[in-house]
Amino acid sequence: MEADTLSKEAEAVLKEIIENESVSDYWKHRFENLNTRDDTILRGCFKELREKDMVNAFWADNYPYQISILKDGYLYEEHIKEIEAQTKELPMTQFEKELCALLERTAHIKPPINVAPIGTNINEYNRPSEEWVNDVEIFYNKYLKKHSLSQRIRTILFHRNLDAYSQLVSCLKSISNDRDFIEQMDGAASTSTLKQSPLAHLEYDVFLSHANADKAEIVEELNASLEKLGISIFYDRKALDWGDKWKERILEGTQKARFAIIVISENFFGREWTEIELKEFLNRQDQNGQKLILPIIHNITNEDLRNKYPLVADIQAIDSKEYSCDEIALLFAKQLIKRLKTQE
Repeated sequence: MEADTLSKEAEAVLKEIIENESVSDYWKHRFENLNTRDDTILRGCFKELREKDMVNAFWADNYPYQISILKDGYLYEEHIKEIEAQTKELPMTQFEKELCALLERTAHIKPPINVAPIGTNINEYNRPSEEWVNDVEIFYNKYLKKHSLSQRIRTILFHRNLDAYSQLVSCLKSISNDRDFIEQMDGAASTSTLKQSPLAHLEYDVFLSHANADKAEIVEELNASLEKLGISIFYDRKALDWGDKWKERILEGTQKARFAIIVISENFFGREWTEIELKEFLNRQDQNGQKLILPIIHNITNEDLRNKYPLVADIQAIDSKEYSCDEIALLFAKQLIKRLKTQE
């Protein structure tokens, strides 16, 4: 079944069809004496149900004399309950709410025309679609400039020809199915207010533990990716000020961070302060029993990690070759959000 839901009118008609499945001549009598408006609405609902593979109907004498309910029609109510349950578990961000609202409005907007029947004011007829396109332009400028369809949407908005409405509908539907982009928007939106959380009693969301030799290759970029999401980071290059007793500041940082991202490479092995930091985090994790250490193996194998740090090898690690720094930052943001939710 498609992820799209039915309009409220079509949903009500589907329920009516199922409830009266065994009533002969029900729809013959139902269509009798309908005014033009109600007849049009009811036929439109049957058309919507057919297009979404809910029912098949055979018509004669202007009413559906035979209706077959399809699998998706019977399962639609369960499908809606699943959607509602998922919505409760994962509240939509402002981006998703605005995207859904734009797409839902299209169910009640007719595509624009350049020739109108006699008696129809073409400007009034096209006004809803024009207003919708204006709202899409606002939405584009707010959220979509970094999407892969950005250039296409900008071109459509610039030319504003008669097909602009239908082309923009198609673009927004594609974006609504782009889960990678939606997750990226969710991560950015969810972490943008973390610093204001009343639960932020610790000074840092994450401590970046690493060997200095890995700064240029991965750590600088990872720090920048985390900063873009508004995450509070203990990164020695930025956390240490002129005149600080750096050993004390680093040990203090290990106690004031919710998580430790530890970049483990050949350069990490055997260094005095990397191993002191690792020991501090292992002790903290043992004391509170809560997830703390998030290892990244960098240019080494899991076997190398197991041989050098068997206690860390028991903790699920990710490989820097398999993820970009932006992807690692989003993975961390999700861990941070989960932690904050459990403390609510």
